[in-house]
Amino acid sequence: MNTFSKFTMATLGTSFALALILVPPAGAQTGDAFSSGAPGTQDRSTPMTGSQTNTVGSGRSPLLQGATNGTIGPQSGDATVVQGVNTAGTVRVNNLANLEALLNIIANGMEILGIAWGGPTMIMGFMHMAAGTHDAMKRVLFGAAGVTGGLATPGCINWLVASARDANLFS
Repeated sequence: MNTFSKFTMATLGTSFALALILVPPAGAQTGDAFSSGAPGTQDRSTPMTGSQTNTVGSGRSPLLQGATNGTIGPQSGDATVVQGVNTAGTVRVNNLANLEALLNIIANGMEILGIAWGGPTMIMGFMHMAAGTHDAMKRVLFGAAGVTGGLATPGCINWLVASARDANLFS
């Protein structure tokens, strides 16, 4: 690396670090969602619906609001309610996400097994090919099929799950 490259890299690194350090924090809201201005005061000229965010230049953190006791009504007959969970409402279990996680674990295991079996089988086939054995090409092809199948399994399973989800087969 020449001197100019070192100087350029040092300048870029320093400017990046300074940019991260000197960036002012985002303005945070003060008071609650229904007030404007300082906490405890309200500006009646601009009506607030609670969906607006008031920004101020003081850089204070927003006031946190506790959870409200709202409920999500069961949608058709597939809602599973978990009792004893410390939340503010009804919990729906996403069974498709659980199924997808299980299928991903299986797919990743198949990928590892395919590569772990196909790689050495292919290498042994190349070694037998160098020795002049007749069934060497068969081993190379079996190994290549194992590696290809292992690498293709997660993509195929994800494609099938995405297709089933998009077709609403799990609704």
